[in-house]
Amino acid sequence: MGEASRHYRQLWRHTLVRLLLTYLAPLLLLTAYFHLQFHSLSVESRRRHLQSIAENQASTLDLFLRERVGNLTNLIDDPRLPQRPPTETTQEALQRLQRDSNAFVDLGFFDQDGVMLSYAGPFSSLLGRSYGDEPWFRRLKGSSRRYVITDMYLGFRQRPHFTIAVRSATNAGPAAIRATIDPEGISQYMTTLRGSREVQSVLVSAAGSYQSVELPEPLVEAGEVLVPPRSPGLGADVYRGRAGRFDYAYCWLDLTDWVLLVLWTGQETGSFSAGLNVSFVAISASVILALFSTIVIRATQVVRRRRAEDSAKEELSDQLRHAARLASVGELAAGVAHEINNPLAVIAEETGLMQDLMNPELGRGLSPEELNSHLRAIHEAVFRARDITRKLLTFVRKQEVTLGRHDVNEVVEGVVGGFLEREMAISNIEVGRRYADGLPPVLADRGQLEQVLFNLVANAIDAMPDGGRLTVSTANDDGAVKIAVSDTGVGIAPEQLETVFMPFHTTKGVGKGTGLGLSVSYGIVKSHGGDLRVASRLGEGSTFTVRLPVVPASATGLELEE
Repeated sequence: MGEASRHYRQLWRHTLVRLLLTYLAPLLLLTAYFHLQFHSLSVESRRRHLQSIAENQASTLDLFLRERVGNLTNLIDDPRLPQRPPTETTQEALQRLQRDSNAFVDLGFFDQDGVMLSYAGPFSSLLGRSYGDEPWFRRLKGSSRRYVITDMYLGFRQRPHFTIAVRSATNAGPAAIRATIDPEGISQYMTTLRGSREVQSVLVSAAGSYQSVELPEPLVEAGEVLVPPRSPGLGADVYRGRAGRFDYAYCWLDLTDWVLLVLWTGQETGSFSAGLNVSFVAISASVILALFSTIVIRATQVVRRRRAEDSAKEELSDQLRHAARLASVGELAAGVAHEINNPLAVIAEETGLMQDLMNPELGRGLSPEELNSHLRAIHEAVFRARDITRKLLTFVRKQEVTLGRHDVNEVVEGVVGGFLEREMAISNIEVGRRYADGLPPVLADRGQLEQVLFNLVANAIDAMPDGGRLTVSTANDDGAVKIAVSDTGVGIAPEQLETVFMPFHTTKGVGKGTGLGLSVSYGIVKSHGGDLRVASRLGEGSTFTVRLPVVPASATGLELEE
């Protein structure tokens, strides 16, 4: 029962795995594929969105700077502006500029040598200073453009700032004008641009210095500055470095050598769950769970149906074996009748003789010794008949399968030397025995094993209607025991060898065989883990070989019948 339970558990596992691979695995692969596609589209959509924000903010910043350059250009090109503007004029000009944008901090006019002629702003000490050696002033004088937008620097005031300077187009007024721009004002302006709440925007110069007040903490903490390639001027990519992994987009400005970086501040896009659609996952999980439950139920149903079919087959096989036994009884009828008639004849003869001796008319009585002699003869005849009927009942009765360790030689001799030996003697059949010594025991049901041997010997007898030789041999065969039953009978035709073990196949005449003996014997041997083969040549005889496994060493502790 334990072996059967393990078999069906293993069958359930194999069925479950097969159904999972057939139905669930493709669905899982399809789900993973769609999720990867969704993830890829989500990442690509996010990058395009970042790129759109970067392009929009860069265009707005370019417009902002262009307006500031235009404000300063209008001032320096004003024909009413004196060559050395007074402080009041400069202050009024700064106030007008600040009304346009509060990013302006101060304003100054310069001569050809870079000396500040007039100043308006919080750092009045800068008035009269010479900026002739400052990089921005040298760039302004040597540039083909009329304006210069500097990177952020400290300068004389020792505070981070950048400036916009414009060169005069005539020699009538001051040579140049410069305004200081507060970086915080730029940062505040950037926070008002479209999409600024979703991302962090930062300005970086081509030299790799930040031009914003609010800096990206991951990059700053990692000591890195992200400078995208100059071409193409607009793009999106994934940063992979010491600061981690995140999406970003960039756009280079037109008026200055700055790049606007737009960094994604949400969930990392490198993770598998990034951009995960909760509804998609919920629906997929529900479908997979429902399918898995269905597969488990289906596997259970398949195993139950298989178990029921096997049970029905086993019951039918038992009935078939029993029917074969009953059919074999018909073949035994003549021999059994002869065997029983002999002791009955002895009983009848002894009883009649005793009656005659005890008849008063004969005038003779029985002595106790004579009476005991006749009674012993009757007693022996009765027990002889009992042994014959017992063997017959044992062979016919349907019994439960009971495995045990059995000596093959003893089982074979019990069949060959039983009531078949007299029948073979009457049929002029010589019996040869070749039993190997020291054979290991086999694990088998004795009744079924006897039935197999009886069927093989009975078929051999039928194959030798005019007499012959029957040879029964046993041998050790590499972990198994072989039992060979050979005859010198008519043999089997080659075309019948392939079907000789099929049910209801018989080479005997009509009414002389059922065709079940070899089929049932084959099934019994297979159920014991063995093999049954036949070799035959027409007109020379046949040999049926049974091969049974020996009792394994691991089974020595089992409670089996000896």
